[in-house]
Amino acid sequence: IIDDRKPSSSWTTISFDNFKESIMKTGKPIIDAAFGKTPSRQPIWFLRQAGRYLPEYRKMRTGREFMDLCQNPELAKEVTLQPLRRFDLDGAIIFSDILVPCTILGQTLTFDKGHGPVLQPAIRTAEQVKAMTQWDISKINFVGEAIANVKSSLNDHQTMIGFAGAPFTVATYMIEGKASKTFSEVKKLRYSQPEVFQSLLSHLVDVTVDYLKMQIHAGAEYLMLFDTWSNQLNQSDFEQFILPPVTTIIKQIKSIANIPMVYYPGQGMTNYFGLSKYNGDVIAVDWRPKLSTVVGLLQHQLGLDVSIQGNLDPFSVLADETTLRKKVDEVIEQGRSARGHIFNVGHGLQPLTDPQAIEWIVDQIRNAH
Repeated sequence: IIDDRKPSSSWTTISFDNFKESIMKTGKPIIDAAFGKTPSRQPIWFLRQAGRYLPEYRKMRTGREFMDLCQNPELAKEVTLQPLRRFDLDGAIIFSDILVPCTILGQTLTFDKGHGPVLQPAIRTAEQVKAMTQWDISKINFVGEAIANVKSSLNDHQTMIGFAGAPFTVATYMIEGKASKTFSEVKKLRYSQPEVFQSLLSHLVDVTVDYLKMQIHAGAEYLMLFDTWSNQLNQSDFEQFILPPVTTIIKQIKSIANIPMVYYPGQGMTNYFGLSKYNGDVIAVDWRPKLSTVVGLLQHQLGLDVSIQGNLDPFSVLADETTLRKKVDEVIEQGRSARGHIFNVGHGLQPLTDPQAIEWIVDQIRNAH
C-alpha cells in the first residue's frame, strides 16, 4: 500500500570528505564507462524508462496528476523502480521533471492533458528576473527524499541517476510559459533584452547547482543535464549563451564531487561542433546522427576525452524482433570506438513502446555482447 500523503523530508545529508575517491571506486558499469574504465558488462539504461508504456505506471496514474507522483517520494520511488523489476538495467533515473526547480522561482507548474507543461506567470521582464534573488531548495526536497528511497533499494551494480534541465532549455519554458514550436518569446528576449536573458540564465545556473548538490547529498551518482531545445539558437549563440552555463554548473559540481556529468546537447548534430570547451564526462547522443561519426568528431576533431551515451532510435522498438536486434548491434558496434559507451536511446521511450521490445533489447545486449 502506498501512502498518497506527502511525507516530510527525512533523509540526511552526507559529508563530501573523500567523496571523489568513493565515486571513482564504485565498480558500477555505468560509472566505469562514464569515466573511461572498462566496465564489467555493457551498461544500459533508458531515457524515460519509467512511464506510460508500462501498464503498472498507467495504473498508478489513475486518479492522480503527474505532479502528484513527482511530489510524493514514495510514489516517485515506486515509479522509478518499476522498470528495474522488469528489465536487467544498470541504472535508475529518478522520476521527476526538469521544470520542478521553476516552482521555487515564483512560477506554478501544471501539466495540461495533451499540451505538456505550463508555467505561470511567464517570465519576460527585467523586474521578474530581478525578483529571483532568493530561493528555498528545501521546498523541493521531495526529489532528494525520493532519490534516497530509491538508492536504498538498488542492487550493488546499479547506479542512482539524477538530472536537471540545462539553463537554456529550462529558460525556454519559463519565458514561453509552455512548450513552443517557434520560441518567438525566447528569441525576442534574447535580441531585445540580452542582459535580461543572460541574467535569467545566470540565476538558473545557481539554482541548478543547488538542485544537483541536493541530489548528490541524497545519493545520486550520475548526473545528466538535458538541453533539449539548444538547437533553437544559432551556433554562435550556442557558444555564447547555452554552453557556458553548462560548463559552469559542471565545474562547480566537480569542485565538490567527482561524479560523472552527462550533457545532452539537443537534437541533430549542429551543436556538437561547438563543444570544444565541454568539461563533462559524457555526451548523450541524439538518435539522428551516426554514432561513429559523433565519436570521430568529439575525439579527433575536437580532442575531447569523453564517453558517449545513446543512441538507439526510440521508434525502432516498433520494428520486428530481428530488425530491432540488428539495430541494437549496430549501436553497440559503432560505440566501440568511444572512450566508453553507455547504451541508451537517443531520446525518451515513447508511450507506444511495447515492453516486449525492451526485453529484446536487453536480451540482445546481455547475451550477444
